[in-house]
Amino acid sequence: MPRSSLLLFALSLAACASRGPGPSLAPSATEVAAPTETAAAPEPTPAHLLESAESALASGEAARAVALFGRYLAGGPTGEDARQAYLGLASAHESLRDCAAALRVYGAYLEHFPEAADRAEVHGRRGACAAELEEWESSAAAYAAARAAATDALPSVRVEFLAREGYARFQLGDFDAADKLLGEADAVFTAAQEAGAERFTTYYFVGMARFYLAAIHHRRFREAPIRLPEKTMAEDFARKFEHLQRAQEAYNHTIRAKHMFWVSAAGYQLGSLFEEFYDALMHAPVPEWLDDKQRQVYYEELKGQLRPVVNKAIWVFEKNLETARRLGYESHFIEQTEAKLSELQGILLAGDSGWGKPHPRLAPDARGEIATTQGSSLPGGASGDGSEPLPAADRKLFVPIPTAL
Repeated sequence: MPRSSLLLFALSLAACASRGPGPSLAPSATEVAAPTETAAAPEPTPAHLLESAESALASGEAARAVALFGRYLAGGPTGEDARQAYLGLASAHESLRDCAAALRVYGAYLEHFPEAADRAEVHGRRGACAAELEEWESSAAAYAAARAAATDALPSVRVEFLAREGYARFQLGDFDAADKLLGEADAVFTAAQEAGAERFTTYYFVGMARFYLAAIHHRRFREAPIRLPEKTMAEDFARKFEHLQRAQEAYNHTIRAKHMFWVSAAGYQLGSLFEEFYDALMHAPVPEWLDDKQRQVYYEELKGQLRPVVNKAIWVFEKNLETARRLGYESHFIEQTEAKLSELQGILLAGDSGWGKPHPRLAPDARGEIATTQGSSLPGGASGDGSEPLPAADRKLFVPIPTAL
């Protein structure tokens, strides 16, 4: 570089130095001072925890509510706030469909507050949660405890507890105990109506109690055999016919409860009952001494005598469908009714192609045992059987949805 350029460069550096320091990217003295620690957020007070938990539960944030109620209860609170916290925590678990956790919380509640005024309701919630888990013995015991605690309960509450306990006994196959409980539920309702003691907001549990009373007779009808020899067959037939009459009357009694879900269920099962009666007689054992020609005559006579039974089944299915359509009601049972009706009408139109032979079974899927329910009502109101939501008054944690018998 020429000497003149070097001189100019040196002068420029000197000039910059004489002006003093300008803006700098380096931190100032205050900026390089030791940083102070950020103040820790204050620990929420128990009152704030409880308030936040209740707010989360009310806004539908069940998982957050579980965490907050749990933190609050971990502090060992007592008194009314603790009581409400246990109930809130159990309710949040129910909303999450974690019935096992809800059962534990309700158990803890009853341990801490054995004389609580709402212990009957809490026992009832335990029974509902146990039923969700299909722990029928526990469910029945919880509803028995609920009934014992509900000494001054309204008739509607007593009917619900009796119906649910009876249903649990039904699921256990204890039909004698179930029959007694379900019959008592119906009696409580009838007495309340005659005395004007209470105007029920829903007839769901009335219909439920009556339906499962009918189902017990239906089950016993199925289990009644028809056997040879002829004397035994006559006795068996009389016994089976008696069970049919009782089941028929019980299903009609269910329909008179006027809860449309149980009306449609009872109507469908009543039509199925007549189908099964037809099958039981058509496929009853034939005396061995009949020769081939006599057997042919026997079956043709039998078909003629049983034709009114088929007509009765068709009539019942038609009435069930007609009632549902008039009220604009749809359910799984109505779909099944429509399918059954079409099937029976098709059989009659096709005529009899089995000369001298028993007619094919009208109810081939009927079983000797009653299918237990796998569905239940959901908190949002879904009925659990693929049909429409239940009315708001019927939204419970556990509402039994029966399957086809």
